[in-house]
Amino acid sequence: MIDQIKLSLDSNPNLTDEMRDMLYGLTVIFNKQFPDIRLKNLSEKLKTLKVEKISRFAQKHVVSYTPSSNTITFNLTELDKDHDVKHLMMFALLQVLTSNGVNTGFDVEHKFEALNSGYTEILTCNLVGNDSDYAYYGEQAVAANVIGVIVGNDIMHDAYFYNKPNALVNALEEAGVEL
Repeated sequence: MIDQIKLSLDSNPNLTDEMRDMLYGLTVIFNKQFPDIRLKNLSEKLKTLKVEKISRFAQKHVVSYTPSSNTITFNLTELDKDHDVKHLMMFALLQVLTSNGVNTGFDVEHKFEALNSGYTEILTCNLVGNDSDYAYYGEQAVAANVIGVIVGNDIMHDAYFYNKPNALVNALEEAGVEL
């Protein structure tokens, strides 16, 4: 399937060669760490993925992914700072990978947005680290870690990668957490 990722990236006229190479390299890193996760959804999304730079007035965060338009956006003002671009791209790639076209990971209707960002940040740091002085979603990552301890990593993993927020909610309720 990793060969299909390369073909999908190469067929996308919206991406530069540098962006294609970076996304492919990050996908290889992801696939080595998580070989059980199917890449078919990612492969399809990479065919039409767009990467845009926008104004700081349009977006507060340095990087964001919009599932409905299949677009990764970067805040221009933030890009002038010394961010770890590899870290930012892995964060965005995880969002693309877990997108169902409406939501990413286990976030549904923004109910689990902070938790989703925190878990994405944990995965990103584990996969590629963070070589900048900027911390991204630190408080959310701590909260995601605590919830992971409560429900178990398997539940967090499945809820995130398979868009199953109900599995997470059920596990929290079974652990005695009132929602």
